[in-house]
Amino acid sequence: MSLETLMQEARKLGLQERRRLAAFLTTLREPGEAGFAEEMALRIDDTTPGHWVTVEEMAQ
Repeated sequence: MSLETLMQEARKLGLQERRRLAAFLTTLREPGEAGFAEEMALRIDDTTPGHWVTVEEMAQ
């Protein structure tokens, strides 16, 4: 499957599915850290605005 096809399919996903996909893709960047996937999934699903980070903070 091509990257373009994957991206097209990702656009069809619902919000929760996209969040899970984002968490999964993030884990591929840090495969050796225990618990990383679970922590990222929790953070992505966190609905408390005070816990969110800005785009600028993510770029650091």
